[in-house]
Amino acid sequence: MSEYNRETGFLTLTLDKLHDFHSTADRLPEEEAPPIEFYVEKLKNFGHEVANVTDDQLDVKAPENEIFELLSGQHIYL
Repeated sequence: MSEYNRETGFLTLTLDKLHDFHSTADRLPEEEAPPIEFYVEKLKNFGHEVANVTDDQLDVKAPENEIFELLSGQHIYL
């Protein structure tokens, strides 16, 4: 599940949703799914603000389509 808060600009993403989006070369299909810390670092490395991290969800200051493009690898074509 994901939920975008227009007032704050934060998108709440579950770990399952992050796994669904993630298909770049740093995750092969047969690999075990990465933990939430992997996504926190990845998002921060791309300049996103990450907050409210738990074992199974996080808040990131970005719209959902931007995060999808980043984790799916589509951002390299934009």
